[in-house]
Amino acid sequence: MTLAEFAPQFAAFAEKYDQFIICGHIRPDGDSIGSCITIAERLRLMGKHPRIYYEGDLSHYPWLTQPVEILDEKTLSRATCCRFGWIMVDCAEPARTGEAAVCADLAETSVCIDHHTNMGEYADYNLIDPGATSASEIIFRLFKALDYPFNPTMATALFTGIAFDTGGFRHSSMKPEIFGILQELSKQDVPITRVMNGLFHTKSMLEMKVLSVIMRKARLYHGRIIVSWLENSDFLKLGATSDDCEGAVADLAEVEEAEAAVFLRELPNGQVRVNMRSKHFINVAAAAKAFGGGGHVRAAGCTLSGPMLLAREAVISELAKQLPEDF
Repeated sequence: MTLAEFAPQFAAFAEKYDQFIICGHIRPDGDSIGSCITIAERLRLMGKHPRIYYEGDLSHYPWLTQPVEILDEKTLSRATCCRFGWIMVDCAEPARTGEAAVCADLAETSVCIDHHTNMGEYADYNLIDPGATSASEIIFRLFKALDYPFNPTMATALFTGIAFDTGGFRHSSMKPEIFGILQELSKQDVPITRVMNGLFHTKSMLEMKVLSVIMRKARLYHGRIIVSWLENSDFLKLGATSDDCEGAVADLAEVEEAEAAVFLRELPNGQVRVNMRSKHFINVAAAAKAFGGGGHVRAAGCTLSGPMLLAREAVISELAKQLPEDF
């Protein structure tokens, strides 16, 4: 569905219901959180009763204002007992939302706004644009098409989402018109310095210790693929969780020799979560797809069965297929 087709459908959807549940993917990031906040705030200003469900830690985003009730597992269950519309952002597969996946069956009508390449469309109304930098960019364009004004809460949330998913405006997904969007948003008193420092230049002492272990374990394969990993035993020794290694793959990608960066972390169930980034010619989305994952050409992920050694070797082998013959 195109933006022009989706916009009136979204407007009718927003008018039809009083209660809404909004969610993004598990382990919410800047784009997921920013998208949820913006839609919730717009619905709140329309006199509606939206609520947000996050499955993960929000402590890395203290500058973002949560304008509505935040659901937990217990209140989510109660919220689904009424008539409601479901809005899924920054992911298109209900399973990726964690406990909120129940909304796929219980909501009367569902809407999805996403920018990832997906295997299918699960909502009743889908606005999927893999060419967008972020879900936040899509929401900005949608609201402009509907003449929905922005306030500081929404502008800061969208600015955060775009900044996060472009890696501080450095990723290849950036295009000149994005700076025009950012300029318009910044007129709403967005705390730009706080946002950028919070996203890219702030780590706790524990996070720095985790990063030191990640960099110590890092290895360069085929001269162009940098790989590091953390197993459950590493997290236990450090007294850390997976939230403390957020952004590790981006740190690995800063290594000059690396065309691709891979960070693997063992999950409590023994599976291995893989995050990948690339700079120029490796399509990490294609590599992730080979393992049932997905994402973008320059940023993608997947989940493999353990053990870690076999998962690591499989990912390296898949990425190496894209290296030029002279490597």
